[in-house]
Amino acid sequence: MELLLLLNTKREYSLKTAILGLFSFITVLLLSIVGVQLMLIDKNLSLENIDAKIKSIASNLHSTINSSEEMHFNTIKVLNNLEIEDKLRLFANVLESQKNLYAIYIGYENSGFYELINLDIDSSLRTNYKADQKDRWLLIQIDGNNLSKKSLFLYDEKLNLTKHYIEDNSYISTSRPWYKDAVSSNSAIKTPPYKFSHIDAFGISYAIKQNGSKDVICIDVLLEDYQNTYKEHIDRSSMEVFIFQGDGTVISTLSSNNNLLKEFLKQNNDILKFNKTQIIKIKNKEYITQVVKLNRSNRNEYIALFADYDKTIEPYNQQTFNLLAIFLLTSLLMIPIILYFSGVIVRPIKELAKDSINIQNRDYDSIKEVKSNIKEVSLLSESFINMSKSISDYQNFLEEKVKERTQELSLKNKELYRLSITDKLTNIYNREKLDSVLKDEMNKALRYNSVFSVILIDIDFFKKVNDTYGHQVGDDVLKETASLLLNNIRNTDVVGRWGGEEFLVICPNTDIKGAQNLAWKLNNIINKYSFTTYPPQLTISAGVASYIDGIGKFDEIISNADKALYQAKDEGRNKVVSYEV
Repeated sequence: MELLLLLNTKREYSLKTAILGLFSFITVLLLSIVGVQLMLIDKNLSLENIDAKIKSIASNLHSTINSSEEMHFNTIKVLNNLEIEDKLRLFANVLESQKNLYAIYIGYENSGFYELINLDIDSSLRTNYKADQKDRWLLIQIDGNNLSKKSLFLYDEKLNLTKHYIEDNSYISTSRPWYKDAVSSNSAIKTPPYKFSHIDAFGISYAIKQNGSKDVICIDVLLEDYQNTYKEHIDRSSMEVFIFQGDGTVISTLSSNNNLLKEFLKQNNDILKFNKTQIIKIKNKEYITQVVKLNRSNRNEYIALFADYDKTIEPYNQQTFNLLAIFLLTSLLMIPIILYFSGVIVRPIKELAKDSINIQNRDYDSIKEVKSNIKEVSLLSESFINMSKSISDYQNFLEEKVKERTQELSLKNKELYRLSITDKLTNIYNREKLDSVLKDEMNKALRYNSVFSVILIDIDFFKKVNDTYGHQVGDDVLKETASLLLNNIRNTDVVGRWGGEEFLVICPNTDIKGAQNLAWKLNNIINKYSFTTYPPQLTISAGVASYIDGIGKFDEIISNADKALYQAKDEGRNKVVSYEV
């Protein structure tokens, strides 16, 4: 009877006992789980973590290198599209804004040469070119008519000339690989790494043939630019990284020995299968390896990343043992602390937890003071209140700043876009924008069988304007002609400067008759207009052409308009001729 009463008696535990029992159970459970993990699945988990890390590093390297190369190509294309009047100041501004650039230069068709070098890029430059510490820029000029000499100019930070001298010259720009590659290409090119002539360093050149000539503009980038990228992403004590071409030629690496890559390529013909991380053995040593192809047109280049397997996985194994030991020691030390504070801080901790959730949910008005006899709990509660107010105020401030910066960025982007499609002299559309509109109209015509026309306009005897009155008057005539054309076309028409004294009007949904009428209208307006700085009467000739069945590219329509324009000139100018099939 007494035994039954004992069994039916409800057992009660103190909070301290319950917490200690729960804590002991959780400790034993966690130690068992961690122990099993260490013995059975630690290696697999470590490899998964390493695989994710390798992929992340490779992805970051790939993205950073491609972004860097895209920036260099964009720089050379922008320089090529600019009308360069003050080359010295423009080149200095570009070198100043892009610290990784070594030099900007132009190689002329007659072997003339113009180069601006940033003296801060290499310590040996000042010694080689008799420069002082105050000198910042070195300008090298070679006259195409006197290739035996070169002129050297030193400038300070503010482009004030500090020294000028002349030396014998053996450098022929037209024989350099960057010049030959650029002249033979219709787009911007990038050279393989080569040794620079000015300093004991290797680099890469980005070059492009200037429009309408065989002059080439070029920028130089030191290979150190790539190496700095590696240092930001990899652990050099356990990893090796190579950028190489499909034939095995190493473009850049931090390693002093390329044998690792050579052995890898020798063992593996299909390197594309390594776009996923794999463990391989090279000369009895295991490596975690991944190969990523760089996304560059017409180039067969790769990033190869090799991580020493033993060194890479060692921290994960050691970390697991350390965590287990720390966890066990901490658990033992926490027992008396938990027993002491369990009955004192459970309630305020719950309230503080609610406050933390309110902060997480941004419900700052619900944060209330937690009353407690423990000073630290009261301070923590006060901190929660102050923190919630601070976060709320700062969050509102950041949201306002983001809004302001977004608006500023939007305005700047719009202005940059406007400048990129606007002719600098006449302030109407440039050739790039006209090509875009022509492409759109051609696509519409091919898809919907619609029609559009173009008017190619040339100012008659414009050379005489420049020869007789000077280029400033010629510029005034171009600007006023552009304004007349812009103000007298229809809202749907597009006008831009085609090049030199030629203008192009694109007339959507307009047949050849309608375009011809508009061309005569513009001809009459120009005839009657009195130019501000050019006293004589000015005339224009125009060639008109339209889209017809069978035409597949807008270049054919432009060619037809050009033929009609030449016919107008042959027939005495000051007239409009339409291209007839």
